[in-house]
Amino acid sequence: VALARTGAGGGVGGGAVVEVRGAGAAVGDAAALGRAVRNLVDNALRHADARVRVQVADGRVAVEDDGPGIPPDDRERVFERFVRLDEARVRAVGPEGADGAATGSGLGLAIARAVAREHGGDVRLADREDGAPGLRAVLDVPVRR
Repeated sequence: VALARTGAGGGVGGGAVVEVRGAGAAVGDAAALGRAVRNLVDNALRHADARVRVQVADGRVAVEDDGPGIPPDDRERVFERFVRLDEARVRAVGPEGADGAATGSGLGLAIARAVAREHGGDVRLADREDGAPGLRAVLDVPVRR
């Protein structure tokens, strides 16, 4: 939970509200797992219209946004290093907030997946569970007790 809350950065970013729900635990490199969660939350914030929801359970962090989503045919490709979709370039705004330049390097999802796999898990992308527009990114790692 602490990683999800840290990854969520305290609540607001890019105009979107971050909501963290649930509790859970995982065993692993806290810094690396924290980076993976931050990358998923940052990606969601970059593309959300108004809300990002982070749901936590043992060994799982699910991040949902209400942005445009990623077409199913592109969902594996975005895990490749330096891949950014054209839609991301159009929606994302540079640090000044006015130039329309894309933020990010196209590494966040690749890093998140690499960290998850180093811990025996994975990251997958899907439609939101409620069927609304947006994306659901789920980081799963085994729970060792």
